[in-house]
Parts: sequence; C-alpha cells; structure tokens
Amino acid sequence: MSNSTNWFKIGGLVLHVLIAALMIYASLGKVTGSPPAEIFESLRKAGLEEHLRLIGFGELITAILLIVPWTASLGVLLASAFWGGAICTHMGLHTSYVFQSVLLALTWVGAYLRIPAMFSSFWPTSVPASGKVDTSASSLA
Repeated sequence: MSNSTNWFKIGGLVLHVLIAALMIYASLGKVTGSPPAEIFESLRKAGLEEHLRLIGFGELITAILLIVPWTASLGVLLASAFWGGAICTHMGLHTSYVFQSVLLALTWVGAYLRIPAMFSSFWPTSVPASGKVDTSASSLA
C-alpha cells in the first residue's frame, strides 16, 4: 500500500470519526430523553417527539457502525439514510438543511477516501488482455 493511500484512508477515518462523534453526542440527548430545547421543538413540530428514543438509538447504532472497520460500509449506508431523513424533515419544516447536506457529503467523501472499494461499480476494475478498455455506449449498457 502506498504512502498516499495510507493518508487517504486516515483522512477518511478522521472524517468518519468526527461525524460519528457528532452523532453520538446528539443521540445521547435523544436516548436519555433530554435533547436541547431547539432539537426537541423541531422534532415536536415534525410530529416526531414520541419517537425521540428510537431516533436516538438509530443514530447511536449508525455512528458505531460508521467507525468500526468491518461495518463501515453499512454505517455509510445508514448514515446516508439518517442524513437524508434529517434533510427531508428540515425541508418539511421550511428550515435550513445546509448543515445536514454538508454532513451527508462529508460522509461520502470519507467513504471514498477510506473505503474506495465501495465505489468499484462506477469504474472498470480490470483491463482486458488487449490493454484497451471499451468505453463505447454499447459496452456500458
């Protein structure tokens, strides 16, 4: 493994740890039933206050899965769903969802740096014996 690849993996891990730390911090308030007043008010307006603990546990599990190397791919998938739900909730409340969108993008940047194999379906993984990769429209269908 090259030195630059190592730095990419470390950079991706740092992004995922920072995102997971934020999610763990936010989830603990929900799990204990005492989130900040602003969060509780947003969830109440969205009609989700009765699901506070469920959302908190889902967020906590997602954060843990995102950090653990063997479950990072599942963690990225669940974090994407979580941030997508947060974005939709903010859209429904007509509030800014820029922060959640940035966290979603950073989750995927971290995945690209840390787990490049997740993206292997987007580019050819092997080169035929001729050494030429067919990129015509018919070969991509």
